[in-house]
Amino acid sequence: MSPRTKDQYSEIRRVSREKILSAALELFAKKGFHATSISQIAKKAKISKGLMYNYFKSKDRLLDEIIQNGFTELAGLSYHSTKSASPEEQLKNYVSAVLDNLYSNYVYWQLYLALLVHPDIQKRYEKKMKAFRDEFIREFSKLFRKLGAKNPKLETFLLGTYFDGLVLNFIAAEADFSVEEIKNALLSKYIENIHPKSKRKSG
Repeated sequence: MSPRTKDQYSEIRRVSREKILSAALELFAKKGFHATSISQIAKKAKISKGLMYNYFKSKDRLLDEIIQNGFTELAGLSYHSTKSASPEEQLKNYVSAVLDNLYSNYVYWQLYLALLVHPDIQKRYEKKMKAFRDEFIREFSKLFRKLGAKNPKLETFLLGTYFDGLVLNFIAAEADFSVEEIKNALLSKYIENIHPKSKRKSG
């Protein structure tokens, strides 16, 4: 049997890290961060506890990477990739991307809500959350200004509040969550009502 190449070792490490992160995310979301042990994560990931520490020095480091991955994905959903599109299309794309993300990252959002009840964990990620929120407000205020909103910053705040409520209700009652109805309602409010001529222009 020939020895493994560098690329093969890199792939093994990548797969192992993903298994550990996936196991940790699921356990943190279902059992809670403080109630989950490294041993439980290792068992679920089907990896030895000793080997776990070669990838992550502590449970806190695991949580840090999970949260950072979530912020990175959220930041890339959206307006960053569609700035060349019209304001209407940017908003449509973003609303669709957020709703799709609720389904594809259901467990992450379970964890997100669970973490909100822990003040110490909230404080730990306060700067990251503020940076993400500030960028959201800055970018979407520009977008709503282009759409003709009278108070772009307020509309941005309201859109963020809608999304927070959607996450909460989606986790609590997934079966009652109609993606298309909610998407159409949001787009109706934020495009047709703010910029009523946009529908006729795009038609």
